[in-house]
Amino acid sequence: MNRTLTLSPRDQAMLDGSEGPATQMAMSIVVQMAGIYGATHLMDISAAHIDSTVYIGAAGLEFAEKLASLGAKVAVPTSLNVSGVDEHGWEEWSTPPAWAEQAHRQMVAYGSMGTLPTWTCAPYQSELRPAFGQQIAWGESNAIAFANSVIGARTNRYPDLLDVCCAITGRVPAAGLHLTANRAADLHLHLQDIPVALQQDESFYPVLGHLLGKLAGDSIPVITGLSVTPTEDQLKALGAGAASSGAVALFHIVGVTPEAPTLAAALQNGQPTRRVDVGLAMLAAARRELTTANGEPLDLVVLGSPHFSLAEFRQLVPLLVGKKCHPTVRFLVTTSRMMSLLAQKAGLLDPLEAFGGRVTVDTCILTSPMLPASVKTLMTNSAKYAYYSPGLLQMQTVFGSLEDCVQSAVTGQVVREEGLWEGEVEVALWESTSQSDPASPLPSASTPPQVRRQPFSVQGSPFIAGSARGEALVSSEPLSFWGGYDHRNGEIIDRRHPLAGQIAAGKILVVPFTRGSSTTTAVLLEAVRAGTAPAAILTTQVDSFFALASIVAQELFRKKIPLVALPPEVCAAIPQGAQVQVMLDGSVQWDDQSSSG
Repeated sequence: MNRTLTLSPRDQAMLDGSEGPATQMAMSIVVQMAGIYGATHLMDISAAHIDSTVYIGAAGLEFAEKLASLGAKVAVPTSLNVSGVDEHGWEEWSTPPAWAEQAHRQMVAYGSMGTLPTWTCAPYQSELRPAFGQQIAWGESNAIAFANSVIGARTNRYPDLLDVCCAITGRVPAAGLHLTANRAADLHLHLQDIPVALQQDESFYPVLGHLLGKLAGDSIPVITGLSVTPTEDQLKALGAGAASSGAVALFHIVGVTPEAPTLAAALQNGQPTRRVDVGLAMLAAARRELTTANGEPLDLVVLGSPHFSLAEFRQLVPLLVGKKCHPTVRFLVTTSRMMSLLAQKAGLLDPLEAFGGRVTVDTCILTSPMLPASVKTLMTNSAKYAYYSPGLLQMQTVFGSLEDCVQSAVTGQVVREEGLWEGEVEVALWESTSQSDPASPLPSASTPPQVRRQPFSVQGSPFIAGSARGEALVSSEPLSFWGGYDHRNGEIIDRRHPLAGQIAAGKILVVPFTRGSSTTTAVLLEAVRAGTAPAAILTTQVDSFFALASIVAQELFRKKIPLVALPPEVCAAIPQGAQVQVMLDGSVQWDDQSSSG
């Protein structure tokens, strides 16, 4: 932040409106975000993937239709993420017609911009798959991790609403993971004595990803100790898990991913700030976290987050032949139009239908209210489905392997093979992390490390200036607003989060940074429109997701959320429930006494 941004003549022309009002609006947002990223100039991209297609509510639709009405056209080849509805099959499900109509309007708006209607969260499975070293602007958390890590393309962790602005202008801030120097690993995870048989099992990778995200936060991890070569779908599952439980946009695996032929190469000849040895006990505990159900009847088996690939269809079908899904269990695969067509041509959909399974495209159960109310417990082999379903869908989840999922669908009750995961599973998940590990809990926010005089004041770094006053709601745990925040009432709905069940609307929310989905910005924008957003947000670093939501809210509604970065120890010292005052200059004051006395 606070660096001087130099615009090229064409950048300035776009900002001045010479290429039309839509491009001017998009460039204005890109320029403001360049300041947030601390970029000194903009750079070209040659492709984009728009996650903003996910329908959340009226605010996101208004943003899309405003750009479309101004004549927006993308400047680079651009794929589209999932929408809020299966365009041609939504009536077969329990999708409310009003939702379908609004979600379809958002599809039409983005489709009018010269984009490719891929409607998938796995654009790397499409014809727009990028190449190694290619500069792109991708939204969608799993796609970002895959593009950076597995392919070696270059994209920042772009939030919803910024992705489309980059696509329209063809320009991005020259910062972050676009630059070689910022792609070095700083966290070393070593797999220690993990049985080869477990490493060969497909369920190992989503679990490893879930653990990786929890440990890494927003760091760049490098993994050593893997003795097998994962498939592309296994790497997809790993990245999706890490990008859900953490903010992982890039990971390296020595000898596997393209920027990590050696450990030294992944570290760019530097030293990691941390090393964590990962054993079977930590992995088993991470696996347990992905299950919230406790003996409830099984209603649904769902596969395909990220969207099912052709290879996954080929892996699934032999498990189905000669079997029938239990009449009390639904069996669903979510995928893209392209993969569904390829699977059909390969003769892979008929066995699925004969088994009693169904396919839906364009969307998934997390982005469309398509499931009937009778579905209360689901089973999946996806860490992403398992992570987000409790908050987004208010459903109980069971995580298992692909074979577990099929066998459970056949028997009508949960069946899981535990043999590969046996070990010292009672060891705490974070036992091997050091006391200074950022993944470990910070000091309790309700018990400051030392008694201070009242009131206490500190100077922060405002990255969206503004003033606000309210009760402090404090956690050392990062938060994804998608799956973690209900924009209808301001409730924190991530059941795994320490603040679960708390109302953040009108309060001063204190969290270190955002994790998980690119759609955090869209959810926060909806909350601003609805009047259910926090009064201000205090973080331990400049957070581009929160910043963008505030910038777009100012553009659309002339409202913004004050955002201030504070040192971690200061955030940890703010008492839970204290009355906090955020000043225009970024200074923050609070009383030691909480609102409850």
